[in-house]
Amino acid sequence: MPINFPQLLQDSWNFIRNRRQFSLTAIGLLLAIQLLATFVLANLMASNSTVSLLPSLLIGIGNIFISVLLVLNINDINAGTFQSFFQNTGKALTRLLPAILLYIIMGLPLSFGMSSILFGNISGSGASIFSLPLLAIGIFVFVRLNLAIYVFLVENYRVGQAVKFMWQLAKGKMVALFAYTLLANLLPILITALVGRLGDNVAIMVLSFMISAFLSLFTTILGFRFYQTIRPKRLS
Repeated sequence: MPINFPQLLQDSWNFIRNRRQFSLTAIGLLLAIQLLATFVLANLMASNSTVSLLPSLLIGIGNIFISVLLVLNINDINAGTFQSFFQNTGKALTRLLPAILLYIIMGLPLSFGMSSILFGNISGSGASIFSLPLLAIGIFVFVRLNLAIYVFLVENYRVGQAVKFMWQLAKGKMVALFAYTLLANLLPILITALVGRLGDNVAIMVLSFMISAFLSLFTTILGFRFYQTIRPKRLS
């Protein structure tokens, strides 16, 4: 069945409009994480370069936690059991480490391919004959497992079960999954990068963070809608 991406985008936007308080809370939390970690980053880089990666790590963990909380909340909204934004905080905390592991499984092959090309460019030797195949395999794995986090949270599966289920579910749907990956993963990076090029000042930085927070919420909703579209009816 063809995926109607324009309709999914419209549905995601309508969700944000209809759930304004929920959406503003989510955007506020995502924005706060970025601002707080960036403030810490500036101080740490000025005092101790050996721990300068800590704020980036905190942003990543914080964003994963909020994403997990958002998916759990959106699932409750979809089921008609949602009451308050923080009702799933405890559940999100228990799912955080498995979710991080799931993201590592998704992204590790891709990082190997990208690192191989980057190392070749830095060393001056150029990309090796293994670099492009590694990158292609990494992209394939990432795209194929891109919705595994929704399987893990919505179906209440273990990490291994979610990976296996998503791998099988992706059969015959790779074109749609690739299009989703472009929309949900690549396009937001390009947009925030373009905004960042507008200037090097606090106002542009805050604007970039606000846009990034909004896009993070929007793509989380889009991912949930997309998963519901390709989800087997027998699980409903």
